[in-house]
Amino acid sequence: MDKQKIVAMTFPMQDISLGLEPSVLTVVPDGDNVEYLLDYHTDKYNDEDVQYYLCSVYITGMMDFIDWSKKHTKSKIIAGGYEPTINPDDFLDYAGRIIVGPCDSFWETIAQEGQIIKGITQNKRIPRYDLYNVQLNQQIIPDKRKNDIVTSINTSQGCPFKCDFCCSPLMCDHIMMKPLELVKEEARYLKKLNPKWIFIRDENFPLQNDWKEKLSVIRTIGAKIYLFASANLLTEENVKFMKESNVYMICLGLEDITVEYGKNKRLDEVCELLHNYGIYVYLSFIVNPVKINTDEKAESFYQRLLERFYKLRPEMVCGNFLMPFRGTKLWEEYKELITKEDFQYYNSKSAFLEKDMKRRKKDEFDMFYYQWVYYTSDIYNETVRRFDVYDTLHLRFLELKEEFIMKGYEV
Repeated sequence: MDKQKIVAMTFPMQDISLGLEPSVLTVVPDGDNVEYLLDYHTDKYNDEDVQYYLCSVYITGMMDFIDWSKKHTKSKIIAGGYEPTINPDDFLDYAGRIIVGPCDSFWETIAQEGQIIKGITQNKRIPRYDLYNVQLNQQIIPDKRKNDIVTSINTSQGCPFKCDFCCSPLMCDHIMMKPLELVKEEARYLKKLNPKWIFIRDENFPLQNDWKEKLSVIRTIGAKIYLFASANLLTEENVKFMKESNVYMICLGLEDITVEYGKNKRLDEVCELLHNYGIYVYLSFIVNPVKINTDEKAESFYQRLLERFYKLRPEMVCGNFLMPFRGTKLWEEYKELITKEDFQYYNSKSAFLEKDMKRRKKDEFDMFYYQWVYYTSDIYNETVRRFDVYDTLHLRFLELKEEFIMKGYEV
């Protein structure tokens, strides 16, 4: 070959149909010799054809990465992402270079001395969106049809808050803001894709002092916008500006309803404010299997959760099981319950903290079931929106319903 390939991949393989965009796409260098592989099992390239393998590794992909790395030349393997950042020493036997933390400048980063190196971010280039097929990027959101094009952008990285359950500050414990000119460049690129929807991936978009300027730029793409924010930042002035800037939906963390969070003191007020301005509310919530380890506790928890849904009337809800991450405050409390084998279940949809398998499967069904109860309720369909409209949200829950029926559950 005249020019060796640089091959980028993620562990586990990202399910683009669910809209999961590999973080490695912001790291790989420009060039026609760079390729992103969706399947690391392929034998498309021999080691002699490859200059570097860029591997973004998450917790659930660690064992697959180890197995894969044993088949390739260690000096050509460069590992980055969540797991190498949190536990770089675990990669010493499997990767020639280990990148810690955010990185968007590949050559500058690997020019550093040592096996474990800190990622360098210079904000001089936009992510390589051309490395994957945007047509396959399916987000599960209200009103989105299967063939609608969705893309995303991030205008900052990191989060200064240290919520006890959250791993984001472990990757970057402060906000690294992109300059406005780079956001403009990226917006011009994304507009060419003609997306109908765009997701601002920032951990808490309105935390930035220039978020209004950036939102005004993103608005020029012409797509419906949805983003993460915390309730305490959503004043009426800010919500009004967002509505005028084509914001369609705002994702708020309801989190564990048995715990009080300072960021949610105004949650009820803000949900009503968003409804008044015609902005959809997306509430994510956390279920701790340890707290609902009997039928009685589970019933009490979910009834309380449903009451919150009926009061706040979100257009979308999304449940996640508690996943204590190494390095967070929760890790010390739960580490005795977590085995090495449990790391393969860090996907937010497995109740792995529950060790009784029958109970665990019931927990996983209950999380689906009570979301289904909300979506099919009269309150949702008569005062929020119709659920059975065959958008990606409805279709996904029909799939889950069939999966649980096949497992013997009654829905």
